[in-house]
Amino acid sequence: MPKTPLPDDPASRALVSADLTGEAPWLDPDRPVPAHHVVRAAGQRRLDHADVAARLTGLGYRVPPPELLASLSDDDAKLLTRDLDGRPPWLTTADFPYLRAHVLRAARGLRRPPAELADRLAVLGLVLPGSDRLPETVDDDDLKLISPRLSGRPWLREEDAPRLRSLAILAAVQLKRPPGELADRLAELGYRPPSPDTFPDRVEDDDRHLVLKKSGFLLADTEPVPLGHALRVLPSLRHRTDAPRTPQESAAAVAALGERFTALGFRVEPGLAETGPDDLVLVSEGLDGQAPWLDAGQPVPLHHVLRFAQAHGRAPHEVLARLRDLGHRRLPDAPPAGSVTAEDLDLIEGVWQGRTTRPGQHGPDLLPHLLVVCVGTGRAPAEAADRLRRLGYALPARGVPAEARESDLRLISPPVSDAAAPWISWAEPVPVGHVLYRAHSEGMNVAAVVTRLRELGHHRVPELPDRVLTDDDLRLITDQGEGGPAPLADTVPYGRVVRAAEEAGTGVLEAAERYRELGYTDVVLPDDPPAGPVGAGTAALVRTDTGWLDPDALVPLRHILRRAQATGTGPAEIGRRLRALGYRHLPGALPEEPRPDDLKIISQYGLGKEFLDPGRPVDRAHPRDVAHQLGISAYEVASRLVALGHRLPFVPLPEDALILSQNADGDAPWVRPGDAGLGHVLRAAQVLGRTPAEIDERLREYAFAQHTLPELDGFDDLDVLVLSQGLDGRAPWLPWGRTPAVEHVLRAARATGHSPASVAERLTRLGHAVELPVTADADDLEVALALPKPHGPLKLEEVLTVAGRLGLSPAETARRLTALGVGTPDVTYPDRRPAPTRPRRP
Repeated sequence: MPKTPLPDDPASRALVSADLTGEAPWLDPDRPVPAHHVVRAAGQRRLDHADVAARLTGLGYRVPPPELLASLSDDDAKLLTRDLDGRPPWLTTADFPYLRAHVLRAARGLRRPPAELADRLAVLGLVLPGSDRLPETVDDDDLKLISPRLSGRPWLREEDAPRLRSLAILAAVQLKRPPGELADRLAELGYRPPSPDTFPDRVEDDDRHLVLKKSGFLLADTEPVPLGHALRVLPSLRHRTDAPRTPQESAAAVAALGERFTALGFRVEPGLAETGPDDLVLVSEGLDGQAPWLDAGQPVPLHHVLRFAQAHGRAPHEVLARLRDLGHRRLPDAPPAGSVTAEDLDLIEGVWQGRTTRPGQHGPDLLPHLLVVCVGTGRAPAEAADRLRRLGYALPARGVPAEARESDLRLISPPVSDAAAPWISWAEPVPVGHVLYRAHSEGMNVAAVVTRLRELGHHRVPELPDRVLTDDDLRLITDQGEGGPAPLADTVPYGRVVRAAEEAGTGVLEAAERYRELGYTDVVLPDDPPAGPVGAGTAALVRTDTGWLDPDALVPLRHILRRAQATGTGPAEIGRRLRALGYRHLPGALPEEPRPDDLKIISQYGLGKEFLDPGRPVDRAHPRDVAHQLGISAYEVASRLVALGHRLPFVPLPEDALILSQNADGDAPWVRPGDAGLGHVLRAAQVLGRTPAEIDERLREYAFAQHTLPELDGFDDLDVLVLSQGLDGRAPWLPWGRTPAVEHVLRAARATGHSPASVAERLTRLGHAVELPVTADADDLEVALALPKPHGPLKLEEVLTVAGRLGLSPAETARRLTALGVGTPDVTYPDRRPAPTRPRRP
């Protein structure tokens, strides 16, 4: 943030931001504004350089000297754009780290020496970092070489030096050139690659896999290559049919990879250089020496260490030490046990309901796992817990029962199976619904379930009345009984109370009391719940797509309309029924009469999906867009929105129904964007006794485009007639400003008895410019209809075709066409009509 206050004006604020975005980073008012900023600002804001400098000066910034400002040119603008064309996108501060690559690319694109461009950038305030070495010319291979992906952006940065070895190798594979030669070229381009002497004379196709990391970035040569990287690239190598099948073959393949990395100039970690068959077994997830492999960046599970230690007769601490040598740093704590026996394997891995349990060393699933293995092996929990602790598992002392039963596993399992959370949490309170559900499913008293859960280490179990759960009780707390959705946890929504009252034929107070008898203390009720029984269908009235209506929250209008549509009643009736149930926060205006399209009317574009915000004014285009979607009048939509409590930027008037009707009769067809014309405006003005300007202004309220009305002292029925495409004074109308076809002018002349020239003059006055020769006659309509569509000046064969259609001689046809202003070839046409020909035999 600069020391001086930033300007409030958005344009000025953008001007003083380094990237011209109105956001940080900002120009420093204590330092001169660099010339490149002036050039970019002028190009982006479409201002002169002097204008930008004046504005910056007025804001308190020091600008470049006048002689530098005077030297700024279009070439500078090209140099400061990414596409080198003087047009957006412009270079920003995010591009400056790639400045050397930009200079090389610009030298190729603009065909200018790189040093000359670098010097000019320095004058503009952008100095190349690092070396000042630049080549005399740049070719296409150079542009590939300075891109880490060898295909253009992103470009190399000065700080990418540790990856230049990999880049040279990757480019050598693609360009079929020696890597040392490419490293030497990188140095000529001003980068700092490794010495060409540290590369092999040639590369192999598989080398491209070796230098790419899992993330897609190039491998750096500043750190030794770890074993994990070698294992990752092993399956990508060319000879996939010869993939290693045993640990010994895998070890040989890894050793060969280590040698290849060394030949390419990389250092390798000791774990990679000294990897044996047992090591590959150790770092394989299945302990089989085959992929998939342990990820060196992820924690190594304790059970993996123990299983390997048992299988290979090693002490766990020895296994951990070897994993550390192989590059793994996120290791479990060393267990105190000196050795691992075969019986221990039954403790570190269990199976429950087809799912294998392998707990983490400090995981929250240790106690459930203890129960699983004790149920499976028959071992006493205390004995098994002691052995698991000696194996390194941080099993708590509290919560280990004297015996383990299979029913214990069901008691601590959620009613709805969840692979991500297979057990209820020891850290959270046990929900009331869980206790009740398990009491029913296990055929136990509630008190027995509470007691057993506490014995199993759950000390945050609610105090509940002791009882035997019946099927009716279960239906109160679940939707579908056992196997259905999860039971109510600790809170009973008001909608569930209403549903229970409806099913029992009681009132909501009695239903709420039933929940309290089960042990629920948080039963939601409105401030003034109804006293009597609730009727059939009441629960559906308060059910939403995601749950139940909250009696303390505003009832959404769309919910009321959805229920009105489902029940065939008016929104006002739904509101009264909700109010009787204790809902007090309802929309202010609800109409009595139902409409099946209400939900579409209050949705964006009438699609019934995204709904209007009742707290914000409706956009004036909304009635127009919805009307177009539903095929109704925009006035009808606007009036309904007002009836539903929405605020519009205008007041719908009854006369709008006429104005929005193309025939100004309050009926379809309705005005739609782009399909009405001046004829509609004049027709509506005529019907309502208004001026055309008043009609056009009213259409603007509904977001229809305004048009420049012709200057008319007045208009008559004939004007409306000639503006209608059917010449009947009704829609469809001639589109705004469009030149009508000659046929329309001739038809209008014939229908009105006026000359075509008179009709053309009238249409021109009404904003529809018509060019028609004074020699045109209404009887020329047949000639116009016989013309090819579309047409310009006719060819000779087209003239003869028109003559044939009209049954006239070519000479007469040419004279009639000329009278209509249609160009014809300048030849002598015969005066004789063509003789009729005998029809051809089929």
